[in-house]
Amino acid sequence: MGLRIQTNMQSLNSQRVLHLSTMANDLSMEKLSSGYRINRAADDAAGLAISEKIKADIRGLNMAKRNANDGISMVQVAEGGMNEIGNILNRLRELSVQGASDTIGNNERDFINKEYVALKDEIDRITNSTEYNGSLLLIGKNAEDKIPDPMMLNRANTPPFEVQVGKNWYEGVDAMGIDNPFGRNPVNIIRIKFDQIDTSTVGLNLGRGNDDSEGSIGVFQPDQKDSTFSKNRAQRSIAKIDQAINTIAGFRADLGAIQNRLNSTIANLAIQSENFSAANSRIRDTDFAEETTRYTQSNILKQAGIAVLTQANQSPQAALRLLG
Repeated sequence: MGLRIQTNMQSLNSQRVLHLSTMANDLSMEKLSSGYRINRAADDAAGLAISEKIKADIRGLNMAKRNANDGISMVQVAEGGMNEIGNILNRLRELSVQGASDTIGNNERDFINKEYVALKDEIDRITNSTEYNGSLLLIGKNAEDKIPDPMMLNRANTPPFEVQVGKNWYEGVDAMGIDNPFGRNPVNIIRIKFDQIDTSTVGLNLGRGNDDSEGSIGVFQPDQKDSTFSKNRAQRSIAKIDQAINTIAGFRADLGAIQNRLNSTIANLAIQSENFSAANSRIRDTDFAEETTRYTQSNILKQAGIAVLTQANQSPQAALRLLG
């Protein structure tokens, strides 16, 4: 190569190589400082697209876990109300058994009746006040926020409570249904519904809307002309109270099954979130061992390039020595 003054090809070549080494060094430093292998689309366009989708799925899974936990809380609130109603029904049965005995008179039965009525009122109060986040759990509520009349503790009058545990709602699930949230046609919702018992078989009326039995809780049907707590009335109530107790126990068993189902769902969602996070990390996070090697290499090349460029910039001065 000839010796030229106007164009220093050695310097231009050294500048180009130094520029590449500097860019590589800066890029490695950015990856090491941020902890991400992909900081912009230019780093890995396909990897960024996959990573962003996985991030959205992870956030959806984490929110689904929160929804499922909220569902457990709602179930626990409902079960707590039913538990207390069950305790009251047991006390009502005790009073009915006591009232059916020949060892007490009508005056004592009147005293029993006062407690009986008070306990029925307490069932009404529990039914009307057991709610979760504004949703009444034991009496049902329609779209106009009107309480059905009479208020029945049965599943036909209560709208479904839905707990979303995936990305999309699926309206065709009758009771509880969950499938892979990331399938082609996802079915990923658990619906907590109270509509599986025929109201004709269970008449546990917890309200006051029945004109034929004002104030009745449905465990017995008093006659219109009979307003006293008689022996016969007490005897008739025992079997119906037993039926009501069994009904409450059945509801609580259903809620227990739902709660266990939600616990399993939370565990499954946690595993999926963990696996998706690991996949996203492999795609997007910096491998420090590998990147440190690249940074060291580019840093050495950068320093070498600076030294070579310094020497290249001094080469035209050799022409002055030729001029003597």
